[in-house]
Amino acid sequence: MKGIGKRVTVAFLSIVALLSVSGVISLFELSNLSYDTEAILSANSRDMEVAKELLSSAHDHSRAMMDVAIFGNEQYRTMCDEALTHLDSNIALVRDKAPLAVQGSLDTLAMYSADLRRLSENYSTTESVVIDSLTVEVHKVDGRGWYVSTYEPAYNRFVDQTKRYINLSHGQLAPRAAQLSKNVYRSVAPVLISLFVMIAIVLMFYYFVYIYGVKPILKINRALSDYLSFKLPFKPKAEMIDEIKELHDNVENLVNISKSNQKQSENAI
Repeated sequence: MKGIGKRVTVAFLSIVALLSVSGVISLFELSNLSYDTEAILSANSRDMEVAKELLSSAHDHSRAMMDVAIFGNEQYRTMCDEALTHLDSNIALVRDKAPLAVQGSLDTLAMYSADLRRLSENYSTTESVVIDSLTVEVHKVDGRGWYVSTYEPAYNRFVDQTKRYINLSHGQLAPRAAQLSKNVYRSVAPVLISLFVMIAIVLMFYYFVYIYGVKPILKINRALSDYLSFKLPFKPKAEMIDEIKELHDNVENLVNISKSNQKQSENAI
């Protein structure tokens, strides 16, 4: 390729092409990064909301059973049924969208929820005790003792399993979080590589422009000034190519023509 103009054009277009390609790659990776981040945050938010709903429903059921068993308020049985219905619906909704690794934990939650339902439905304030084949005595159930010894362990099992489900669900997000970290490096790497390459290209471009453009022009200008001022031979010492070489040759021709005309004028005198 000849011509300093073409060389400069190709150099700048190469830089523009490099930056454009790296920009497109970075935008693509950043788009993937944004999607992955949104998915992780959405999954985490959904898990926290599910845990909040499950624990809230379990707490409502516990308070209602406390009113029924300890304080004898049978009207709170309706609240027990509503809390369990809400609990089961949340478990079923989450299970449909949960990965296989988490479904086992949800099955255990459903089993503990069934235990709570069984205890609440079977609880009665009285119990019949058969003395013999002809005598049946009815005793009042110690509601406080039943709540502490029978219901509360089942409730604690459900709460502990809910916490295990949350930990397991968060553990499923860990590989995606690690992949997210890799995607960050992948999105930044093209920009950094382009930056280093661009710096190298600019330095090389500066070197070649100075060696083959600026320096020859300075040498030609100095040689021409020396010729005009001190009549020194026009011999600039610099490597010249393309238009700079043509400029040097043209200036040298002008100098030679000037010398020839000057000699002719002196001979004529």
